Amino acid sequence: MKLFKSLIPVVFIVCFGIQNIQSQEISREDKKAIKSKEQEIRVNEEMLLSGIEGLERIKSRLEKDKSKDRITKEEVLRKETIIRNVESRLTNLDQKIKTQKSELVAFKKSLNVSVAKEKETVTEVKTTAVAATPEVGNSNNLEKREQELKAARLKLEQEIKASEEAYKKQLEALRQKNEKLAKLDNQLQAEKKEIEDKISKEKRMKIMEVEDDISVNEEMLISGREGVEKKKSQLATAKKAGDLTVEDVKRKESIISRIEKRLNTLEKEINVKKEELKKLKAS
Repeated sequence: MKLFKSLIPVVFIVCFGIQNIQSQEISREDKKAIKSKEQEIRVNEEMLLSGIEGLERIKSRLEKDKSKDRITKEEVLRKETIIRNVESRLTNLDQKIKTQKSELVAFKKSLNVSVAKEKETVTEVKTTAVAATPEVGNSNNLEKREQELKAARLKLEQEIKASEEAYKKQLEALRQKNEKLAKLDNQLQAEKKEIEDKISKEKRMKIMEVEDDISVNEEMLISGREGVEKKKSQLATAKKAGDLTVEDVKRKESIISRIEKRLNTLEKEINVKKEELKKLKAS
């Protein structure tokens, strides 16, 4: 998922890097069209960020469940399918944003509106190594430092050896535990197969498909709600500080409103899917 690891900082830069319309003579309708396109891009970028956060939560929970042997192989495969579905959605949304930006640039150029290139700010952290000044002619101090170094190395070797022995013991304990869990897993799988055989394969696949869809949408909704709350808090802070113009406040409120509408639609879709799931399981 290298695309999304590098995507988060880029999205933040783009969110705040979309250039304002240069003061040129264009019609009010064209200005509104440009603002609308810019807001739509921002909304999609917020949804993309929310999706990325949701994806990371899904992956994190899966890794925890796997590390603690709290999940069967079939459930692992199923959750990995969910992850692939989310990745596919986010990839499509990312491509849509790129297309929207290209279209916005083309639209501005058609109106002879100057479009400044976006620049990514890179902060370089420099570290300075300070070398110890040797005390020339002080042999006693040098011997003391050599003894300290020798003692530190000996202590490190002892710690490494102790860590290796502890690791071997832990590894053996985990191996034995894994054997027990494997036997238990086989037993549970056999019992589960008896139950699943009573349900038609087609119905079972449909139920899992709806559950996966609900899970994906719920992760997107949770992240989206969190993102909206952050934006509301940031806007409230900026309004109190008087950092925004009336037009800026209206624009940001419009973006928040559009995101909330999108999330409300998503929530309705989740509820519809849940009703569908109830009917499937009851039938």
